[in-house]
Amino acid sequence: MYQGIFIDDQEADKDFALLMSTPGKKGLTVKFQQPTELMTLANHIVESPPAFVVLNYRQQMPYAYKAEPLAQLLRSYSSENVTQDFPIVLLSHEEDITGFLNNVTAHNLFDCLFTKQEVAGDPEHRQKMLSLVKGYRRMIKKWHKKSERWATFFGLNKEERGVVAYQAILELDKLKAPHQVAQQILHYVIGRQGILLDKENVLAQCGVAKESKDIDTLFEVLKQDKVIYSGVFSEGWPRWWQHRLWDWEKQVCDESLGNLTARERVACLNEKLGLNLSPAKSRWQEHTDALFAYACDSCLQPTEDQYSVAAYDPLPHTYIRGKRICWKCIETGEFKEQGLEYNNDEEFIVDLILKGEM
Repeated sequence: MYQGIFIDDQEADKDFALLMSTPGKKGLTVKFQQPTELMTLANHIVESPPAFVVLNYRQQMPYAYKAEPLAQLLRSYSSENVTQDFPIVLLSHEEDITGFLNNVTAHNLFDCLFTKQEVAGDPEHRQKMLSLVKGYRRMIKKWHKKSERWATFFGLNKEERGVVAYQAILELDKLKAPHQVAQQILHYVIGRQGILLDKENVLAQCGVAKESKDIDTLFEVLKQDKVIYSGVFSEGWPRWWQHRLWDWEKQVCDESLGNLTARERVACLNEKLGLNLSPAKSRWQEHTDALFAYACDSCLQPTEDQYSVAAYDPLPHTYIRGKRICWKCIETGEFKEQGLEYNNDEEFIVDLILKGEM
C-alpha cells in the first residue's frame, strides 16, 4: 500500500486524509500531519519518503508555514533524486483559490489543485489521487530509457508514435525529473482537448446525446477496440485518443463521422454495433441534422464549428485545440459563469447574436 502525507494546520480538517485514501493492498493511505518549522518539515517528508504529498493552502497563515516554499524545497530535492519523486497536490478552501490562481509561480510546483469542497463531495477524487501515485511510479520505472521515453509514458505502439510526435511532446524527454513531465501531461495533454479527448468530446464527435441509453456500452466498445488512453494518469482521468477514434469510426462506418450529421452518425453506430443510441440535438439549430465537431467549453454540449466562436485562449502548444463557445452560450451569457471570454476577433459575430440578428 502506498503512503501519503497531508499537511494542514487545522486539526479539524484531518478527516480529509481519510477522504483522499483508497483501501486495499494497492491503495493509498494518507496520514494527517500539522506543519512544523519549514526545514524540519521538509526533511521529515523526504526522509519518509512519501508516495504522495498534499499541502493545504491558505492565504493567511498564523506562522511561517507556507505551501509554496515547502513545495519548492521538495521539488528541488526530487530534481536531484528522481527515483524518489512524488506528486504534490494543493488542497484549498473555495475562498482561498483566487489567491493561488493569481500566483503564477506557484502553478509550476503542484500537479493538481483541488478544493476541500470537491474532495468532500466527489469520491472520484480518491481515484485521481491514487492515479497520480501510480503515474509517477510508472514514469520512475521507465526513467532510464534514453530514447522515446515519452511514448512509453503514453502507452503508444511504434506504428502510431509519429502521429503524436509534436515537437513539444518530443521535448518531454529533455526534462530532468518526473514531476516536470507530469505537469506537462496533466496540464496540456490530459487537461486539454487535442491529442486526447474527454467523454463529452467523444460523444460530440460521435453525434451522441448525453442521455442515450447505451452510452456505457459504447465506451466499453471503445475500450475493447483500444481507442481508450492507457498511459500515465489514465485511471484518474479517462481519455480517448483522437487519432484512434478517427481510425475506429472509419472501420465501423466506412467513412469519417465528421462528414455525417448527428442523426446519420448515430444511425450507423446503432446498426453496426447493435446499440440504442440517440442523436444529439443542436442547441442553436434545435435539430439532429447537425455537423458536430466538438463539445462547447461552456455547456459541454455538442456544438458545430459553424455555430460557435473562439474563446480567448492563449495556447502554449500547437497540439492543443483552442476552446470554443457555442452561440447559445453566447446568447444566454452562461459562458461567463464558466470563467470564459470570447476572442475579440469574434466580436462582430457576438454582437449579431446578442442583437438577435443571427
